[in-house]
Amino acid sequence: MHSLTAGESAIARLSVVKVVVSLLAGAVFPLAFAPFEWFWIVPISLALLYWVVQQAVNYKVAFRGGFIFGLGQFGVGVSWVQISIAKFGGVNLPLSILLTILFVAFLALFPALLAALLIRLRANYLLYPLGWVLFEWIRSAIFGGFPWLLLGDTAPGTFYSGLAPLVGSYGVSLFLATIALLLFNIVRSHNLRLSALLLLAMLLGSWGSSQLNWIEPVDKSLSVALIQGNIKQSEKWKLDNRATTLATYLEASPPENSVGEGVDLTIWPETAIPAFRFQLQDEFLTPLEIKLKSEQRYILSGIPLLDRERRGYLNSAILLGGINKSGVSDGEESNILAEYHKRKLVPFGEYLPLPKLLTPIFKFIQIPFSNFSRGAENQPLFFIGNTPLSVTICYEVAYSGLTFSQLPEAQLLVTLSNDGWFGDSLAPYQHLQIARMRALESARPILRATNSGISALIGADGEVVKQIPRSEFGVLEVTVKPTSGVTPYLWLRRYFEL
Repeated sequence: MHSLTAGESAIARLSVVKVVVSLLAGAVFPLAFAPFEWFWIVPISLALLYWVVQQAVNYKVAFRGGFIFGLGQFGVGVSWVQISIAKFGGVNLPLSILLTILFVAFLALFPALLAALLIRLRANYLLYPLGWVLFEWIRSAIFGGFPWLLLGDTAPGTFYSGLAPLVGSYGVSLFLATIALLLFNIVRSHNLRLSALLLLAMLLGSWGSSQLNWIEPVDKSLSVALIQGNIKQSEKWKLDNRATTLATYLEASPPENSVGEGVDLTIWPETAIPAFRFQLQDEFLTPLEIKLKSEQRYILSGIPLLDRERRGYLNSAILLGGINKSGVSDGEESNILAEYHKRKLVPFGEYLPLPKLLTPIFKFIQIPFSNFSRGAENQPLFFIGNTPLSVTICYEVAYSGLTFSQLPEAQLLVTLSNDGWFGDSLAPYQHLQIARMRALESARPILRATNSGISALIGADGEVVKQIPRSEFGVLEVTVKPTSGVTPYLWLRRYFEL
């Protein structure tokens, strides 16, 4: 029987160590994100990945190390998709686990390919941070994109938050990936003095950027009520519960705020109205519109609409009531001041990519899928009196290009969501953190209304001013001051797709 030599044993032990290091480095990576927000763990995680690449003897070994890192990163960070697949997708538990594993494995290919590329750049290790950002960008764009767990989104609430309005999420990712490289160099005593000086300069510069101000508050404040209905996803669409659901939102919508003054705007979450507009036009929407106009206030709500031309559905938001001072024409079916149709749909959740290839497969394994249509790229602003605001729905807030498409005109951002699909998992906290990043980048306050949490007012500095906890019914009454102005990042976006 062949026995390992001392040298071969050492190599085998090192191989096991590299596998363990890769997995742990990836598994701790999500701890930098909400709800943990241990941002300091990012440089450690990436520095360990850099070490794995440096130790790799060829492309195959590097690819394996990056893949294992990715399994830890996304296995811990986004495995909450299994809840949606199993609980609300009509898929049995074993199949939902298999689909989640395949999803995580697909995402793990990105750090794997990055590690293989870094082998080619091993002599030019200063390009490592650029490689990380490149693959973040590719993952956010390919096959509809999945811009989750981007390094830059850890910025809210940190000493480097001031970088966000300067360079945006990918710029902050580059900053953190470079910090990781400098730490890696310091630990292995490579260019020690230069690396230490650069690290100190970057830390001081990032702190100094947070002292800059890019916003100009407008004169008028708005009184807003966010309604978190906390209606169970399994009960929401049942016909017998429709009247109760609508009554819940109506009764929770205050005509006055806590100090007896009128509420300018009440916001209901994504698909808060669980029926198509034509089904509720006469009995609900028209009477509500009349009441709102008599009280000179507004309600902004999520609602599904029929897309008759494309024989699908639209995930939409409508603005009702108030006095239309903006010049926006009323809708055809009611006196709706404005409506917005979701433009970025969730793959497999709201539409099926590659339908000719995948439809037979999904039908064979009996997985239902939705047939939503995309909204038009250019849609009108919403106006609350003379205050322009921009609306996004759910997943769209993860895309800065969509969120900022109506800036700098919009003085306030609103995002409607329903994170009830993902239960009591990390997803709602991560989603809120992404919205905080959009507030930082644009220096605009964000009003976030969700069905089951976390509804919040996010300040223009990315800080949560006030919120309703998860899985609770609540009414969040806030006063928000819209802002105007252009951050350097918004200015850059005019010329580059960042």
